[in-house]
Amino acid sequence: MKSLILYRSEYGSTEQYAHWIQEALSSDLDRFDNLGKYNIEDYDLVIVGEGVYAGKLKTPKQLIPIMEKYPDKKYIFFMVGIADMEDQENRKNLYGDLTKAMGNAIEKTKVFFLRGALDYSRLNFKHKTMMWMLVNYLKRKPEKDLPKDADKLISTYGRRVSFIDKDSIKPLIRYVNGESSE
Repeated sequence: MKSLILYRSEYGSTEQYAHWIQEALSSDLDRFDNLGKYNIEDYDLVIVGEGVYAGKLKTPKQLIPIMEKYPDKKYIFFMVGIADMEDQENRKNLYGDLTKAMGNAIEKTKVFFLRGALDYSRLNFKHKTMMWMLVNYLKRKPEKDLPKDADKLISTYGRRVSFIDKDSIKPLIRYVNGESSE
């Protein structure tokens, strides 16, 4: 099965996962912005990855016309975020954001959630401001009302924290290889 991996990565986590997936599958790999260099007709599978910033995703809406033009292809979308991706509430929220962005195209897309890294020294002004606002909001909430992992977000504020794990791509690789439904 010939596959193409396209990714958007602002701070490097999604790019790292894309490279690991490429190594495991021997896929073609490039940034999503270079999509025009490729003939999607040449591929059986298109894998797209993007980092999530405050629930916002740019790529899914741009993926829809490709899916409409090539409905016979298989599509995988992986999203990378700092939130605990094993937490079902986080997954539900992120999947909901993706569904809003993709509409009915989500039904033809297998989705995987991967956990990234956060390095405050590398954040742009907008993302630094968003993180500052989030942490201050969380600090004001009663402890019983805090979401899972809020304490870790507060305690690591301003520092580098990484949850990147090469093993977390295994379910995606197994799915591509037809070894698992997950």
